[in-house]
Amino acid sequence: MRPDPRHDALHRLELIISHLLRVGVLISGVFLLIGWVWLWIKNGDSLRSFQTYEPTKLIESIHWSLVNNDRAMMISIIGMVLLVLLPVARVFMTGVLFIKQKDYVLALMAFLVFIALIASCFLGIDL
Repeated sequence: MRPDPRHDALHRLELIISHLLRVGVLISGVFLLIGWVWLWIKNGDSLRSFQTYEPTKLIESIHWSLVNNDRAMMISIIGMVLLVLLPVARVFMTGVLFIKQKDYVLALMAFLVFIALIASCFLGIDL
């Protein structure tokens, strides 16, 4: 009996999603590690800055990192953004996988979850 080529294509797509997520976590981890070590080397005792909590907006942090040419902070922010975007990308890719499987109800639910995640990012974050 010959294997179903459609099943093989879906299995390959699942493996691609798995590899992309694994590589994404590794890349974001490398960015975070480099940024945090660089901050630690540049600022010395970085735990001292955590004695008082000062909430800042993400846009403000990015702005001051660019103004002060703080590459270590920018690398850390890039790592965090990549790490946060991975689950969102996973939901989107799962929707695509359901479309390939012709399971349109689950695809619709996956894309509704994707839209809810995107909307919550824009509505819930005080940029």
